[in-house]
Amino acid sequence: MLRDQSFNNASSDRPTSTHNFAAKRLTKRHRIARATHIAVDAIASPFNDHGTVPHPAKTYARPQSEGSLIDAEIYAHPVEGKWFATSYWTVTGSVLLGDGLLPHRLFQQFDTETEAVEAAGQRLINQTQNALGELASQPDWANQLDSLRQFVAKTVKDVRAKDTSLPLRGTTVIDLCAGVGAMAMGFTSHGAEVTLACEIDKHAQAVYQKNLNPARMHGDVCTLDGRKLVCDILTIGMVCTAFSKAGKQLGFEDPTLVLVYQSLLRLMTEIHAKVVIIECAPELLTQGGGSAADTVHKTLMRAGYRVQHRTLDAVGFGVPQFRNRSFIVATRVGLPVDDVLGYVFPKAKTPTARVKDIIEPNVPGHIGAEEIVFKAPSKAAIKKRGTEVATGRRMTVGYIGGSKSQGYRVMSIDGIGATMTATGGGRAPCTGAYLINGKARGLTPREACRMQGFPEWFEHDKSPRQALKQAGNAVAVPLIRELAHQLVGLLRPNS
Repeated sequence: MLRDQSFNNASSDRPTSTHNFAAKRLTKRHRIARATHIAVDAIASPFNDHGTVPHPAKTYARPQSEGSLIDAEIYAHPVEGKWFATSYWTVTGSVLLGDGLLPHRLFQQFDTETEAVEAAGQRLINQTQNALGELASQPDWANQLDSLRQFVAKTVKDVRAKDTSLPLRGTTVIDLCAGVGAMAMGFTSHGAEVTLACEIDKHAQAVYQKNLNPARMHGDVCTLDGRKLVCDILTIGMVCTAFSKAGKQLGFEDPTLVLVYQSLLRLMTEIHAKVVIIECAPELLTQGGGSAADTVHKTLMRAGYRVQHRTLDAVGFGVPQFRNRSFIVATRVGLPVDDVLGYVFPKAKTPTARVKDIIEPNVPGHIGAEEIVFKAPSKAAIKKRGTEVATGRRMTVGYIGGSKSQGYRVMSIDGIGATMTATGGGRAPCTGAYLINGKARGLTPREACRMQGFPEWFEHDKSPRQALKQAGNAVAVPLIRELAHQLVGLLRPNS
């Protein structure tokens, strides 16, 4: 484990001069926080006037080891059927406490302990990183943050495993063409359990197992026999290569993928599931005049399902990325769906997230300024810029070397990001480049994961190339979480 490593520039006995600098700066922030009164609502709450929990019901403490410089605890407390949580942290040599004493309102309630603990863990990671500032990019401190993420991940998993209040507790999921588990994660966040995940890519398999720990992992979907498999929810990440605008759009007739598509159609009928959810490129619904979508619909209807589809943009579900994806939802006849509406798709919200919200501070490395050709905005564009910032439109501010393809665009972080891809060339492949502190660079693996709404504790592949590919292949986790939430009434009518 990373937290067991010794560091060149620091030891458990004596902090380094850089660390002393950090401690002094953090201590100053602590004094400011102490002088700030944090208001809370008048209703019953475990928090005092400073936003701390004097006597929490549950405490989750990070185990300490040699070389560990960050102490951390997460506190959770139930009040009147709701859960509250906060996190405390210190850096060796500093008296700084964490969330509870930072000068902002903390009072937030959750329906389940898992949600509360995960939110507190997210704050713990974000605020520790922000407090470290430029030190966070140094290898030793980066390892400390990775170790902190491991603690939060384990805590969330342990709490979720025992949290009986989760609405999909006891619900089982089979996940086909699973990638790194973004689809499944939307369901496990509500308490569902992955009994089988099928993914042929070994790198993606490893990340999936590390974060979701499915009961069984299978490789090639073409070799899977579904005749004896039973689950509540069958999720399928339809391989989009044959449908997307970037490919030849041969659909189910693509010779390189025909066996995969045939196998997926077969498994839709072989696996006995209450609900089937398919994520696909929007072009699947229109390819060949809708023939591909018609094939899927007829296959599912013959198997005893009621079938609906909807195209949703992830930007309406809390991520700063334009990402249109289509979803086919098939509910087995007999489930308590609305006779008129059937399965009710979640409603998108007004986009508020911006790329700047997911940017890591002080990331070293950038694309040389001499290569960037900045756009000369027209008078109309200048006049419109205020509106663009307000609405969050993607704003391209320049190009690298004059090329206008995805890997050469330079975009503003004040807007919403472009759709990430799994492949691509250019100086900023998969993500495109963004203008950050006057310099252009592509997104880091952590930023790419945030762009897809993965939690902060998610452990991505250590290879940047693989991590960016996997993030580009994924679906936005918050969107799937909303899709899953809409199933609660169908699968757990009394919830």
